Amino acid sequence: MRRVRLHLAARRRRNERGLTLVEVLVAFFILFVVTLAVLQLLSMAYLVNVGSLARTELTYKAEQVVETIRLLNFRYFWLQQAPTATELACCPVGAGAAQTITPGTCMDFWGPNGANVINDDSRFTLDYSIDANLGVTVHAVPMPHQYLGSADTKVVVYVAQLRNW
Repeated sequence: MRRVRLHLAARRRRNERGLTLVEVLVAFFILFVVTLAVLQLLSMAYLVNVGSLARTELTYKAEQVVETIRLLNFRYFWLQQAPTATELACCPVGAGAAQTITPGTCMDFWGPNGANVINDDSRFTLDYSIDANLGVTVHAVPMPHQYLGSADTKVVVYVAQLRNW
């Protein structure tokens, strides 16, 4: 009788061995799928953060352009200080004025030694226009292949109103 019980117990153990291996393989597969999903989430989060960083940088630079224009507008029209030749050429203010700011153009005024808006290795271009109501619109456009992802989704349009002195 005892031999029969041992024989049945051994047979049960033999049957469970294959089942344990299948369970382990299924568990590894489930873990693999979950890990892939988490890695995909992390990579998407990284791309979103990099895009936000680019838009933040472009917004900051566009704001610097507007503040420079406001300062010059205040000096010219409120304090009645005559503009210098560089200021007139590089940063025209007043209704209908427009300017494109790229690396290499008016670096004395817009560069690190001036308004510190753009550098020789800047990854973007800026342009502004002032309408008849003294509304300033600044377009900050990333140069192609300078930021991760599509540059079209990172363009910033910054709009501000100048005070009519």
